[in-house]
Amino acid sequence: MAVGSIVAAVVLGRVVDDQEHRLLSDRAGEAAALVSSSFQGVSSTLPLLGAVTELDRGQAATLLSGVFRSSGSLVTAARDGDGFVVTTTTGDGPAVGAHLDGERVAVARRALENEGIVATLFTQSGERRLVFAGRTLPGVDHVVLQETRFQPSVLRRSAGDDFFPELDGAVYASATADADRLLLSTTDALPLSGDVVQRPIKIGADQWSLVVKARQPLVGGFTANAPWYLLAVGLLTSLLVAMLLDASRRRHAYALDLVDARTAELRDALAEQERLEEGQRRAREAAEEANRSKSEFLSRMSHELRTPLNAVLGFAQLLEVEELGDANHDSVRQIIRGGRHLLDLINEVLDITRIETGAFQLSPEPVLVSEALADVTALTGPLASQAGVHLVSGSSSRCNVHVLADRQRLNQILLNLISNAIKYNRPGGTVSVTCEPGDGATLRIGVHDTGPGIRPEHIDLLFTPFERLGAEQTTVEGTGIGLALSRRLAEAMGGTLDVDTTPGQGSTFWLTLPVVEAPVDRYERLHGGVTEPAAAPGRPIRTVLYIEDNLANLRLVERILASDPSVELVAAMQGRLGVDLAREHRPALILLDLHLPDLSGDEVLRQLRDDPATRGIPVAILSADATPGQVRRLLAEGAHSYLTKPLDVAELRQLVETVAGAPA
Repeated sequence: MAVGSIVAAVVLGRVVDDQEHRLLSDRAGEAAALVSSSFQGVSSTLPLLGAVTELDRGQAATLLSGVFRSSGSLVTAARDGDGFVVTTTTGDGPAVGAHLDGERVAVARRALENEGIVATLFTQSGERRLVFAGRTLPGVDHVVLQETRFQPSVLRRSAGDDFFPELDGAVYASATADADRLLLSTTDALPLSGDVVQRPIKIGADQWSLVVKARQPLVGGFTANAPWYLLAVGLLTSLLVAMLLDASRRRHAYALDLVDARTAELRDALAEQERLEEGQRRAREAAEEANRSKSEFLSRMSHELRTPLNAVLGFAQLLEVEELGDANHDSVRQIIRGGRHLLDLINEVLDITRIETGAFQLSPEPVLVSEALADVTALTGPLASQAGVHLVSGSSSRCNVHVLADRQRLNQILLNLISNAIKYNRPGGTVSVTCEPGDGATLRIGVHDTGPGIRPEHIDLLFTPFERLGAEQTTVEGTGIGLALSRRLAEAMGGTLDVDTTPGQGSTFWLTLPVVEAPVDRYERLHGGVTEPAAAPGRPIRTVLYIEDNLANLRLVERILASDPSVELVAAMQGRLGVDLAREHRPALILLDLHLPDLSGDEVLRQLRDDPATRGIPVAILSADATPGQVRRLLAEGAHSYLTKPLDVAELRQLVETVAGAPA
């Protein structure tokens, strides 16, 4: 038995060591990806700073000199034979007209020979300097060098805020762990020794390296010592068996003493269960911290997953129209179905992480609930027919109310609620949508189903991401994100999403949103007594194209412009249709909403500016998003003007009169 315990302890020790090394390798890869992403901003901003400095040397040097005076310098240089001559400089870098020397020449040459930034470390006047270099403009033999006085530093950990508190690591500005190329570390005990993992880090055209070592066992303290526990227990058991055999041969009294000894051991064992529970509590806390890191990681990776997935779906759809035979066609359809499901999951994960990080943008405006319900029930009608569920739309007069919401996100919430009510219903069941006044100036939209209901102990988990309450063991497809995302969207629009349920009878999900005045009603109230301006006699017809998916806003603009018979309003409720109508009608003015069902307003503006046929048509943005940064960005991208909702009637009329004053 003792030999078996030793062999088992050795085997278990090897398994634990292998698991520890695998976990360390995985964490090293995650840390390397995080460090690499941290330097991505340098790759994009460094050439931009160099280009700006080259284009306006005097002003840029003045603006940037304060930034690099104390910490280093920003230098642009042009090739001069085998060397480089400084053209602009800020901070404590070489003077204008001077030639680069030493390591600066070498890194400048590498910058012209490689795509992306390059970096180097060198010593000048007894101090170390870290230099990033890159080409300023494509096809131009100019480089920009950002130089910073630098000493290798040891990062001091903050309390509980680190992504990898269980690791020690060091970053080197080289492909190997060269002590002279050390940038920073989390420990003074260098070089790291023992079980270490080295991972490459891509920084522009260069390759750095990250070396990590676990501060504590990644498999947990109990698991790390499990071979010793096994050995101790095995040897102790062997000893106890020997003692029992010896006691049985000697005297019965010795057996009673042994019982007392086992009782004491049992008390020790109970104490060891308590220590194990403490370890599990710590493990739960570590898992919660890992979950927060996972959310940030998913947010970043969602962007990266779209590009290859786009290629998968694109080529699969091309294969779908080829003559491949029934079996292969079915395989292609399965690829497309799985790809679209994965794309939906990526989009939902990206949306929910954007909301949690505060980077989610909404365009709240008056939306007619009955129209939104009509759109959603038209989309879910085939799903209800296929499932054998009767769908009753909210067509009562109570639904003819405007609420303050982002139209697309409201449709997304309703589509998710109605789809779930159909999928989790019973054959022959019913799904109905109703509207009723809420507390204060709010409207409650109820989605009722006759499904199995939700058990009370599952209510708290209902709006938890990726929690499907056992539905993953059924044939009903889903991701477990829809309800969590819907609640966060409702709260972001100033509303709520709750549920009433009775097991065995069904559930009702209540979406509550603030009620607002209809745009046309507001126009009538504010301008009902104002005499409308009349059109000039014999004035030629001027075409104005309005790209907007909100019918209430479209009717308002129609009413505002109806006072001028010389203006013909052409409407498009989708971005692609709007681009086609612009090419066909060549309007004098285009009014463009930013939130459209198929293309974003940014993309529509880009297509209009890139097409020679529509490049000269003025485009005015009409949006509820009035943030200064958004306005400046779109004006810089080619928009003629930016009008915010709710619209200023006089401002819109003046815009049409000024911009579309002459026929196109």
